[in-house]
Amino acid sequence: MTDPDLLAALRDCYDPLLRRNIVDLNLVRSAHLTPDPEAPGPIPRFTAHIQLTAPTTDEAANAQLQAQIENRLMGLEPISTVQITLLPPLFSIL
Repeated sequence: MTDPDLLAALRDCYDPLLRRNIVDLNLVRSAHLTPDPEAPGPIPRFTAHIQLTAPTTDEAANAQLQAQIENRLMGLEPISTVQITLLPPLFSIL
C-alpha cells in the first residue's frame, strides 16, 4: 500500500451535502501512511493519517463524512488504524 493508493481509496468518499468525492473537491490536505509495528499479522500494516478541510460547519455532516472515511479505509487489509484531522471549513456559509 502506498500514499497514492490511499488517495485513490479516498475517491470513494463523498461529501454528504455536495455528493462529490472529497479528492475532487480538494478537501484532502494531506494523506499519508506510517508503518504500524504493533498491528497483528504477518503482512505490513499501516496507520492512515488524513488531514481534511471540513466541507461545512454542520457537525453532523462532518461526523458522517469522518465515519465514511474511516469505514472505507478500515476495509483495506493493510490499514490498521485511521487518524483524521478535521480543519475548519474555508467558508462558513454551508
